Amino acid sequence: MGHSKPIRGLIVDLVTPLRQSGEIDGRSLGRHLDRILPHVHAVFIASPYLGEGINLSAPQREDLLDKSLVVIRGQMPLLVWVTQDTEQSTRETLLLLQKRVETRRYDGPVFWVDTPLYYHSNRGLHLHYRNLSTLVKESWVLHNDPELITKLDRSFKRNNIRTAILKRLAGIDEIRGLVFLGPLERANNYQKAVRRRPEFRIYDGDESHFLKYPSMSGVVSAGANLAPKAWRKITDASLNLTGNLQDYPDQVQQLWEAGSYLQKLLEIYRPFPVPLLKSVLSGMGVIENAVESGKAESLQPHVTALEEVMKAHGDWEN
Repeated sequence: MGHSKPIRGLIVDLVTPLRQSGEIDGRSLGRHLDRILPHVHAVFIASPYLGEGINLSAPQREDLLDKSLVVIRGQMPLLVWVTQDTEQSTRETLLLLQKRVETRRYDGPVFWVDTPLYYHSNRGLHLHYRNLSTLVKESWVLHNDPELITKLDRSFKRNNIRTAILKRLAGIDEIRGLVFLGPLERANNYQKAVRRRPEFRIYDGDESHFLKYPSMSGVVSAGANLAPKAWRKITDASLNLTGNLQDYPDQVQQLWEAGSYLQKLLEIYRPFPVPLLKSVLSGMGVIENAVESGKAESLQPHVTALEEVMKAHGDWEN
């Protein structure tokens, strides 16, 4: 397969459709992917957020990957979260997923996404990825999220990848980018750390931040599950992927409306993104039900609010 070209643009943080039994709902997954693939630049599955990767077993992730490969068919890059509780279990999961890619003889771009501080300290990370990169053909995207690490009982001394460590990691060709969550000052320091690799991408993992101060690499978006067209419009304009805005006189007004629409949605679903997005997608008939891997709360008023905003924008499908 070789090392894939770095992604730039809109990456959907895909919800994981589940059956009541906990199995991956392949039909719902297919319908959902068919709906959003025309509007995104890449798909991120089994993430620790919308993808519920923390609660998915290795076999569940393998099944999700397999079903995703069948639908995507190499049309765009696929990112897969491989992180587990320990270095050994992460390695085992990686090899299991990589074998599935090989079994499918899949030749589309696949990126392994890893949150190293979830199971490993900053010390020795460079050697760790040197070793991991010898095991697989695909490229890597790192994931830095201090809030996720803070929730761990076994958290290490630091909750962020150290800037000096990232600089060394950026010297590994197989590592192509990083999904970033955290303060702006650290983001700026990270950009300086990887400046010798202009093709290295730092993606914004915070939708709200991207809507206000878009990065030049792209965004990992939960909201693209609901409103992929609007998110694509905003991302293309922010990254100047569609040409000069002056060529389209009404484009500025359209972008303002799209941004306002996405911000309204975000304010509603942000406290409980998984159950809310799944409930709306279920209401639209995209997925069979709103089952999630954790415990769901009664959030019907929020679901109704999301539906009303989408209908007002002409974005409701049923």
